[in-house]
Amino acid sequence: MKINWRILLACLAGLFFLYGGSVPAYAAQPVVVAIDPGHGGENLGAECNGYTEKNMTMIVALAMKEELEKYEGIEVYLTREEDKDMSLEERAEYAASRNADFLFCLHFNMSAEHDLFGSEVWVSAFGEEYQEGYAFASGEMELFEEMGLYPRGIKTRLNDKGEDYYGIIRHATARGIPSALIEHCHLDQENDTAFYTSGENLEKLGILDATAVARYYGLKSEILGVDYSGWPKEEMPVPAGPVKPDLTEPDICIIDVGQVDIETGDVEVSVYASDYDSYLLYYSYSWDGGRNFSDLQKWEPRSTDTLTFSMKVPPGTIPEVVVKVYNKYDIDTESNHVYLPSIASVEEEERADTMEEEAVEAGAMTAKNPPKGGKEAGEKKSRMPEKERKEAPEATFFYFLQVAFLCVAILLVLLLLAGILTGGFRSKKKRRRKK
Repeated sequence: MKINWRILLACLAGLFFLYGGSVPAYAAQPVVVAIDPGHGGENLGAECNGYTEKNMTMIVALAMKEELEKYEGIEVYLTREEDKDMSLEERAEYAASRNADFLFCLHFNMSAEHDLFGSEVWVSAFGEEYQEGYAFASGEMELFEEMGLYPRGIKTRLNDKGEDYYGIIRHATARGIPSALIEHCHLDQENDTAFYTSGENLEKLGILDATAVARYYGLKSEILGVDYSGWPKEEMPVPAGPVKPDLTEPDICIIDVGQVDIETGDVEVSVYASDYDSYLLYYSYSWDGGRNFSDLQKWEPRSTDTLTFSMKVPPGTIPEVVVKVYNKYDIDTESNHVYLPSIASVEEEERADTMEEEAVEAGAMTAKNPPKGGKEAGEKKSRMPEKERKEAPEATFFYFLQVAFLCVAILLVLLLLAGILTGGFRSKKKRRRKK
């Protein structure tokens, strides 16, 4: 009897999948995600330029949900669909009640000095929640950078008890739910303004978030015509302990000054800097020894430890150049100070130009009308009337005679006084001898 090997292999494959094989998670059962629009109700969140965070997060969340529902094999829930406040624990508990595989917390940022810009993602510092949170966040950050937002990084933060600092992450981790707190951009920095100042731009952020989720779970969509099956993810091992943030300042920051244009104030500065525990994020510079610094500048490319830039020094100053570099947790290190020659002011430049023009004109006049010497040259030099020039020597000689006569008179008076005093002294001496 002949054996049909094709049928046999097909039966064996069926038994394998039935009794011990595995299939991708999204094919076996739907992925369940919970989206948390940050703030709500009386909890307004950040307010800037007429925008309120609680309203912005809802627009992004709705766009994210609508986009994700175009994919196959996923269920999407919102922790709130109304403008109401919820505690962080209530939000995490709602995600747990829906058996969520992941909780995405949507937010916008502001900084104390209104100088930071860019996007960042916060994840749990512990176990599998860190592993999965980091893997998702790495894909999210790639999309942010493609959109044009400056990537501030994937971060962890601990409180005084050594727990996750952010309550939404802490409560989700306590329930075994991986989570990510997404800070899309900064509302108070002009570098980020273009990314949120319209409903259309906010919806684009929601679509970006949805795309990051679809890639992370390897979803596909016939409606969108995309298939992220097998999309590569950041492979991060499960940490043995908490992944602590880098709270130390950058290790090195040294500067050197290249070309200096004293007239224009353009100064070329080279920076060598590094942070061994993380990476550099920004730099700023000062021409007055650190009393005032420039706005934060991007440290790009992120992998480099050497950077060269040009700065403009105001005229009329003696520059003292210094640079600060900042790591991913916004901790800075200050460089050495470099002192430069004075930058010419506008007045100094005009004065120098005027003196140069006068010198050129004087040279031209001398070449055209050379001095003839003698009496004529003396007259041109003194600019005195002829009568005054003749009387000047006589007046000078008479003045000399007066001074000489006064000196002789004073000398005679002194001699007379000396004689009188000497005579009196001698007469007293004679009387003493007689006695």
